[in-house]
Amino acid sequence: MTLIVVKKSPENGISNRLLKVALPSDTILLVQDGVLFAMDKDLESKVTQGVKLVALKEDFLARGFSEADSSIPLVDYNGWVELLEQNDKVIS
Repeated sequence: MTLIVVKKSPENGISNRLLKVALPSDTILLVQDGVLFAMDKDLESKVTQGVKLVALKEDFLARGFSEADSSIPLVDYNGWVELLEQNDKVIS
C-alpha cells in the first residue's frame, strides 16, 4: 500500500502521471494545487479501480471552494497523519 501525494494542478504532467501509476491498494492524497483535481466529477474514472482518492480539506477550502464542491472525500491534517501511518510507502 502506497500513499501518493499529488501537489501540482491538473495542468501539470507529473500530477497526471501519478494518478495513472496508482495501484488498487494505493491511496491518492491531493494537496496544495492538486486539490483542483477534486473538482473533476469524472476523476474516479481516470484512476485504476480500487484506488482511494481523498483531498486535504484545508487546501481545498483555502482555494475558495466549499466541502460540497468536492467530488471526493476530504480529510483534515489528522486524516493525513492517519494515511501516513496506514501506508507502507509514500510517493510525492
